[in-house]
Amino acid sequence: MRKILLPLAFVCLTGNQAFAQAKDARSFYQSGITAPAHLPEDGIFPHGRTMAFMGYSGDPARDLAAGFTVAGPVYGDQLPYLEKCSSHGWPVVAHVGPRVTFKDGDPAKYKPDPPALRAEVAKQMADLVSRKNIIWWAIHPEELRPWRADEMLYLETVAAAIRENDPLQRPVFLYNPNHRDAASLTPIARHVDVVGKGSYVNSSGKKRDRAWVRWGIEQELGAIQAAGRKGSIALLMPELCQDPPPEEDKEISAWVRHDIYLGMASGAQGVNIWSLFKRREVKRTWQIWYDAYSACAKELNGPRGLSQVFLFGQRRSDFTITSSSSSAAGTIELGGSMEPETSSPQESAKRQVATPSWTSVEIAYENSRYIFLINSANHPASFTLKGWPNGSIAEDAFTASPRPLPSGSPLRIDLPAYGVSAFRFTTGS
Repeated sequence: MRKILLPLAFVCLTGNQAFAQAKDARSFYQSGITAPAHLPEDGIFPHGRTMAFMGYSGDPARDLAAGFTVAGPVYGDQLPYLEKCSSHGWPVVAHVGPRVTFKDGDPAKYKPDPPALRAEVAKQMADLVSRKNIIWWAIHPEELRPWRADEMLYLETVAAAIRENDPLQRPVFLYNPNHRDAASLTPIARHVDVVGKGSYVNSSGKKRDRAWVRWGIEQELGAIQAAGRKGSIALLMPELCQDPPPEEDKEISAWVRHDIYLGMASGAQGVNIWSLFKRREVKRTWQIWYDAYSACAKELNGPRGLSQVFLFGQRRSDFTITSSSSSAAGTIELGGSMEPETSSPQESAKRQVATPSWTSVEIAYENSRYIFLINSANHPASFTLKGWPNGSIAEDAFTASPRPLPSGSPLRIDLPAYGVSAFRFTTGS
């Protein structure tokens, strides 16, 4: 059984860790860590302080009013969509690339001609580059296969042409299939600034293996590191695409919350949902899913500003979190039949991998320490938290409700299956 290694970019607390008691609460909490002043508050990360929270093929007016921060990419003819966004100044992601196919056996299968391809991209960019509300470029077609030389030549050519024609140097993104791992994402990560793969948990057969979200973000971060692309960001790509059995409708909100915050705790720096279109496969429960995503969007980019903690805070390990469960780790099955035409045999092969049954992260930001705790198990779990300096006060990071701290004993935290808890610690003086 292969063991997952945590990315070097952050520290997750998944068991007992050494605790260094801080003697002075005031100095303990005054981290001096804030969002970079040179980034505009209303700009979209990484060119601004606002986290991108979006979905494919949505309704920008509806979504931006519901806490989303970007109008995501749209399929088909995007020009009317982009025009509407431009007229309102709505941040949007635009597709770039000719409408071609690399599908095996298709008589129209595309063979890249770099000079012609660069000219085509330049033509598309000429009509789009002046629209400053475009915040990222999304390369089309998606799901390019890293083991195909012609597809990698296409990616390299299009990505370079975008940068050659964009004086603002906006980030470049390509969607990748659910089964991609760090090894197969690395050739992609060499050419893009936003690395994202599907985390369609339920439709990928991982409904009861939701720690798979963490595995996915770890693959993205591993690819970014291996590609040497410091400054690239990992994108969480959850699903809104199908109804569960009716008896599971009551679990949807917990699934969404778990997946969003596990992605954030694992190192994601943005969210792109597939999709916000009211497709027939999710007709019964679309509103439940949407409202759950909206609630998370408002927590991250609303008055609580939790996205700033994840984007700009510094990972620490001064607190100690312990699980009372006898099993702190489990296994998930990788591979499967989803996206068979764009997943390699190695990626689709079924195999087992060890994953933690819970994840926590401690983050220093401004004058506070934040603790996020996510239970990925299919059953309730209990935890203890200790390590705060004398004179500390705590509140629920989601609601700002006070959380009394016991004197001389750890704080007990009980979470349901897929439960999420968050605390903000600071000094009372």
